[in-house]
Amino acid sequence: MMDYIGCFGRYMEAERRCSEATVDIYTRDLRAFEAYVRESGGAVDEQTGWLEPRMVGVGDVRGWVMRDVEAGVATGSVNRRISTLRSFFRYLMREGVVDRNPVHDIKALRSGRRLPAFVDRSRMERLTEALEYPSEEYPLERDAMVVLLLYGCGLRRSELTSLTLQSLDLAERTLRVMGKGAKERVVPILPTVATRLEHYLQVREREKICEGAENCLFLSNKGVGLTAAGVYGIVRGYLSEVGVQGKRSPHVLRHTFATHLMQQGVSVRVVQQLLGHASLAATQIYTHNTIESLKKTYNKAHPRAALTIKEK
Repeated sequence: MMDYIGCFGRYMEAERRCSEATVDIYTRDLRAFEAYVRESGGAVDEQTGWLEPRMVGVGDVRGWVMRDVEAGVATGSVNRRISTLRSFFRYLMREGVVDRNPVHDIKALRSGRRLPAFVDRSRMERLTEALEYPSEEYPLERDAMVVLLLYGCGLRRSELTSLTLQSLDLAERTLRVMGKGAKERVVPILPTVATRLEHYLQVREREKICEGAENCLFLSNKGVGLTAAGVYGIVRGYLSEVGVQGKRSPHVLRHTFATHLMQQGVSVRVVQQLLGHASLAATQIYTHNTIESLKKTYNKAHPRAALTIKEK
């Protein structure tokens, strides 16, 4: 009996070149389904406890989905798990392990699409002004560069942590980024951020943060690559300082980057390229943030809008 979930994870990593984080999410979803069918008394090998794909039916999938819905799992999470399971069985069909996909007729749950959370321009200006002056202390300079690059280039957290010294071209003021699915893109760096990066590298070298062979652009105080959790803590701390409520994650800075560009009239196609989105539909959601911003400005500025509010 084979561990098909483990095989699928290795396939995603080796052939589809998915990131470690993506493989981990897919694997956790599939292990959760495996645990569900094990508890339900079917579709697993009795000796190993591993999922037996040939025994999985539509009823197993529907039962899993309904259990999550009744438990109050977010609609987006349920839909992701359905998509994961569908991809898993497509892989098994290509490998000849199964001859049908039990997820084929399972529809995604309907959900209202939420607008991406972003930081308004006034708060971001306060934050960037606070980070304007270079520091001679490595942790402070590194933390500032993390925030400035996330906001200045619209990077994902995983993209930031995977940056190396070779990713940086200060002469051309560009950054070579490895995105989802191992898709590489080149993004421009703001002149002010490029200057700060030069200073950051000088501080890093002077304080001998990295005396080994570590090649990551951003390092912890101990000289090893900065972790995703470390980046999250840095961003959360800075956004809290300027009064940001709700989500304060690195991805909020990515949303902020895209929203601010579109508010300035940058085309959705250009923003798509900068973000590294494979689909234009993924980028178009930021147009809704722009429209909402226009509505607020319009309602504040137009004489009739103000009059209507007073009349009410």
